[in-house]
Amino acid sequence: MSKQSDRRRRVVRATAPAAGLLAAGLLVWQGSYAAFSATTVDTNNAWSSGSLALTNNGGGPGYSAATSATFGGSNLKPGATGTTCLTVKSIGTAAGSLAMYESSLVDSSPSLGAHIQLTVTAGVPATDVQSDCVGFPASGLTTIATNQPLSTFAATYAAGVPVAVATGTVLEAYKVTWTFVSTGTNPGDSALMGKAVTAGFTWELQ
Repeated sequence: MSKQSDRRRRVVRATAPAAGLLAAGLLVWQGSYAAFSATTVDTNNAWSSGSLALTNNGGGPGYSAATSATFGGSNLKPGATGTTCLTVKSIGTAAGSLAMYESSLVDSSPSLGAHIQLTVTAGVPATDVQSDCVGFPASGLTTIATNQPLSTFAATYAAGVPVAVATGTVLEAYKVTWTFVSTGTNPGDSALMGKAVTAGFTWELQ
């Protein structure tokens, strides 16, 4: 073995520990540097649903989820007419569209419902409107139906005429005028004697 090769091995053995320490130091420094971090957070994001709630006063002094016998008459003859109002109250926390539709109909044969026609208008009153329609708004009205027979009145929410309702406590007054329309002939009118028709109406907010 040459003296030169022996000298080279001694140099390698002498410098190896120093090189190892330097490499270990670099690893520690790099590890410490990589430990730096920063974060930002956005917590407590929450969602909740609103609610819809309707009552009506049936033309009277108090409100209820269901009232009865608001519109109609007895012992009627062709040409008879009448007007009644009621107020629907929304007390929900969400806005929506309010529609009136005929949710039930029990008719006679021949159909008396085909000759009882309704004209319905709606508006926002300053206060409750009773059955005598005192306080029913004179402007800003929405026409819900015009001379519409009971037998073909809108029977679903989708077929109704929507009225926009805001959030909070909102009143919407409805004026319903009904007319017993003649068939146009005495025999036709006579065939309707003693007949009856019963209808139920629903106000739905979506």
